Amino acid sequence: MGGGGTAPKMKMSDALILVGVTILLGGLFMVAWVTPIEHSEDSPPYVNGASMWAGDSFEIEITVQNTSTVRLVLKAEDGTIVSAESIPLTAGEPAKRTLEITEGGYYTYEIDTKGGEATLDLDIDRKYKIDMLPFPIGGLILAYGLYQREASPEEDEDEILDAELDV
Repeated sequence: MGGGGTAPKMKMSDALILVGVTILLGGLFMVAWVTPIEHSEDSPPYVNGASMWAGDSFEIEITVQNTSTVRLVLKAEDGTIVSAESIPLTAGEPAKRTLEITEGGYYTYEIDTKGGEATLDLDIDRKYKIDMLPFPIGGLILAYGLYQREASPEEDEDEILDAELDV
């Protein structure tokens, strides 16, 4: 495999800085990246779900291309309907609904555009903000890596060490 070179060892402070920044960026993508879903005329009703705790909520924004009525259904883990709503929508005007969860469990929602085109923006709002946990963890790891970098003296990598040999 190889070439005949060597690389200097990676310092622990550099590894901690790299890990901390990676966790921070990963958390940013996890929390902030919301992609709208394009729902075409030919598609079946959009169904999705998530494990939720009491107090969490689904935030759903629906924008239709043609004036129509959209049906929004929230189902519990056992299949019982928690809420069902028919929403009359005007073309191009968004309608935002928040589905509050009162009891923890796995919930699914179904959005039926009844043969019309729509754009769906879906988000989950967590009561306990557990999805924000990567930010303090990444920040602490990054801060510790920066602290270690400042605390350790710079090593001169070009220093030549002489050894005394007994013959």
